[in-house]
Amino acid sequence: MASSVLGQGVRRTRRIAFVLGLATIVAILAPSRAQEITDDMVGQNQRAWGIWSEAMRALDRDKKADAQQGLEQVAKMNLSPLRLALMADRTGTLRLEQGVASNELGEAAKALLEQITVGRRQRRLAEDGWHFAAIGRFNYADANFKALIDSAPDPVALLEFSRYNPVRTTTLIKLVANAEVGPSAQLVLKKLQEGEQKLRTDPYEINVNIERLGGPPRVVYHASNNLKASGEYAVPHLIAALRDPKQRDLHPAIVGLLPMLGRAGLNPMVVALEMKDPVTKLVLVRALGEIGYAQALPYLARLARSGEHESNNVRTAAREAMRAIGATDRGDPAALFQKLAEDYYNNQESLRADERFTNANVWYFDEQKQNVDYIAVPRAIFNDVMAMRCAEASLKLRPVDVETTALWIAANIRREAKLGMDVESEAPNELAARDGTRPPDYPRSIYFARAAGPIYCHFALGRAVRDRDAGVALGAIAALASTAGPASLIGDADYQQALVESLAFPNRLVRIKAALALGRALPQTDFRGAPDVIHVLGEALSESGRQIALVVDPDGQTRNQMQAVLRGLGYEVIADAEYHRARQEATDKKVPGFDAIVIASDLKSPGLDAAVRGLRDHFVTSAVPILVIIKEKDIASTTRVTRSYVGVESIAADVFELGDAERIAKMIGDRISSAGRAMGAKPLDEKTAAAMAMEAAEVLRMIAVSRTNVYDVSKAEGALVRAMDLGNEALHVRAAAALALVGTGSSQTALARAAIETKRGESERIALFRCLAESARTFGSQLSDELVQQIVAIAKDEENLAIRTACSQALGALNLTTNRASEIVRAQSRG
Repeated sequence: MASSVLGQGVRRTRRIAFVLGLATIVAILAPSRAQEITDDMVGQNQRAWGIWSEAMRALDRDKKADAQQGLEQVAKMNLSPLRLALMADRTGTLRLEQGVASNELGEAAKALLEQITVGRRQRRLAEDGWHFAAIGRFNYADANFKALIDSAPDPVALLEFSRYNPVRTTTLIKLVANAEVGPSAQLVLKKLQEGEQKLRTDPYEINVNIERLGGPPRVVYHASNNLKASGEYAVPHLIAALRDPKQRDLHPAIVGLLPMLGRAGLNPMVVALEMKDPVTKLVLVRALGEIGYAQALPYLARLARSGEHESNNVRTAAREAMRAIGATDRGDPAALFQKLAEDYYNNQESLRADERFTNANVWYFDEQKQNVDYIAVPRAIFNDVMAMRCAEASLKLRPVDVETTALWIAANIRREAKLGMDVESEAPNELAARDGTRPPDYPRSIYFARAAGPIYCHFALGRAVRDRDAGVALGAIAALASTAGPASLIGDADYQQALVESLAFPNRLVRIKAALALGRALPQTDFRGAPDVIHVLGEALSESGRQIALVVDPDGQTRNQMQAVLRGLGYEVIADAEYHRARQEATDKKVPGFDAIVIASDLKSPGLDAAVRGLRDHFVTSAVPILVIIKEKDIASTTRVTRSYVGVESIAADVFELGDAERIAKMIGDRISSAGRAMGAKPLDEKTAAAMAMEAAEVLRMIAVSRTNVYDVSKAEGALVRAMDLGNEALHVRAAAALALVGTGSSQTALARAAIETKRGESERIALFRCLAESARTFGSQLSDELVQQIVAIAKDEENLAIRTACSQALGALNLTTNRASEIVRAQSRG
């Protein structure tokens, strides 16, 4: 026993000696290595690290004055607490802490140590967040991540710390689907993305890497990789270096690097072709040819046909670059710009902005600087802005082009819809400021659509119908409704069919707006789809904000929980464990369409991707927001689906474990709304539905007054009768006013029965009796003797004189052959 303890003591003494010896070696070697920036030191300022390292070395040598001077310089650099902590962790701070404790290093050292303490707390919060997430203690992980975000850490320094362990970012991505820690994990991910963005956009970092292109091979390799990571942000700096005679030694390396930027460098490079410097332009042209993307073709074609004001070398190089990309060198630049505009509008994959970032850049040429600069816009509208720019470039070369003009109008409307703006409004909207490519006083999209005229709006609407784009459809219909008469609104031309086709649009609001426009036009000649106008107007009358959702989930518990939430949000729900059975139930119940579709990620027959693809391919569901319930192990497949299809959002299945019903409902409602906004749709809420119903009733009366043979208002009789019991009094009266001119016995009977109902208010009954009087004057009495007797009784005995007076007007209009007037006279007689 004693020998065992003695042996343990000897071994412990040897371990201590080894550790002390190792610590001594590290202490000796650390200062000599400290001035080198290693590959894992992300975004580190070389000068700051050098001064800090030298100060720590001075402290190790007990040169406190030199250390104090260096620390004062570092303090003036205003480095972040986390950045200072990461630097301090590499050198150690024992001597610094001792010097501050003994008041030998001054106030700057004390302030730096306080900041390092803050930074180390941020580092611990991040470490603990990842640790607790890894062991499944999500409540602790959530608390640490929230505290980390609340402490406002330096995004670039946090990025460096996260990269110390590659698993950390992967862990965050997996956590996003977790209801408990997901929101805070998403915030940390967003902070890391912010760090990546700052790192790749930092002019200092970019210029340092450009300078390193003149270094030894290993340095050049890392600098080139960093510049490739900076992508488009590096281009203006590379152009500036190419045009700087003092950096001539770097030019060969820059010329070789530009093609390596690939697609990421294309947008600023094609815009930079407007520069006057033929030498730099020649380098860019050749780089574009090597990169080989077709989106450069219109810019190269425009250059190739630029005429004598461009050098022959540049024009020749442009033609060679076009051939290198695989196109003829005789391409029409106007047509090529129009095609590129189409490709942007159609969201072609190779033209999409980087999905990792919230914003995307639209590049412009600065004539004064002879270089390029960018304006950041929300990523959602990037392709629409670029479609507009390419359409403008095409129209400058070929001014008279209906399709290209209509494309511009459609892209502009869609841009506004994605920004959350009401595309039917002409009023200024503060959301417009989110698009910095437009000046503050830029007119609304409907201004341009109206000014262009009906033919362009028809073409834009045709595009919206093909794409099932509710936002563009609403904007185009609004413009048509205010500018087009019957002759230009309806016709036999192919381009004029879109408005009629909109009567079957998968979005109800679009259908109703199309019917209102066609109804108000009061066409004089019949056209295909005329019966559908009355049918859709009738559909509008029955709307009261009613929303229908489809829920498909094999798990009964999750399915029931989702149903409960959706019903609380005001949806009628059709739900089933099996996809095809749920769709069949909707068909059997004659559901006209859905306002939301919720499907589980673990669907079988069909699988998730096939189900979403089928929903998007089917006209009725092509524009409906879809929410995917993510089940365990389905994160990757769900992410692929949400990225592949517009208007698809996701939420974790364990969202129901939060326990807070209000929070759960808000999260689900927000995700569905977000999916709808992505498709340019706005919900048909109760207020909007009521307004549409009022308009529909008004238009039906207008049609009835016109006595047109194109529309048959009697087909809406049932909807008008039902509308007198829906919504508010104003709708009841408006529907009755239209019903008064239908001319059938059943419509007059419905008016009479509604008017004599005592449950209705005084003003409503008076209005209904007046509508009954109008029906009777126009079509004569069509009431049964029983109803006539009830009307006579009200005219004789009703205590409310105003109602009795209105009823007597209706009785007189009925012009009865029997002497009912005598009854009224006798009833008031006192002898």
